Amino acid sequence: MVGKLELLLFFLQLWHVAMPNKTLEAVSHPIQQEIPFDSSSESNFPIQIGNKFYHIGINSKVNWYQAAHNCRKLGGNLLNIESSKEMDAILSQIPQDRYWISANCLARDRDFTSITTGEPMPFFRWHKGEPNNVHATEYCVEIKRTALNDEICVNKFNYICEAKIMY
Repeated sequence: MVGKLELLLFFLQLWHVAMPNKTLEAVSHPIQQEIPFDSSSESNFPIQIGNKFYHIGINSKVNWYQAAHNCRKLGGNLLNIESSKEMDAILSQIPQDRYWISANCLARDRDFTSITTGEPMPFFRWHKGEPNNVHATEYCVEIKRTALNDEICVNKFNYICEAKIMY
């Protein structure tokens, strides 16, 4: 089952890259749409840092695929870290544990992209010696205490979702 999920995600990312720009814009536009913040939306994303709102999935350990799905159900996406400043702000808000983020290299080995944007990840702060792809099975990325680590996608961790406000 795990292999089928990874294969499905690979083909979805491949399809996303291969589509003509017009269709690609139509597919990616909802990801960046303004999120209406009524009282129910605010409860889903209670932490605001800059122009993003965050949901920290604590005590809800799931694999990377389920984490991505859970974030979409909440109206957001897995965290796409854009800068050192954003990563430091997030780290100050979370207990030291392990959290899935949007980065993965499922489409092309060691080419880390964001499932949130379909683009290469704009920022990385890896733990020393990472990414190391132990046993050639680590294709998803987690925040592990203070830095990033590549990890097996089916392992179960907490997750961080984001919702971006467009001005």
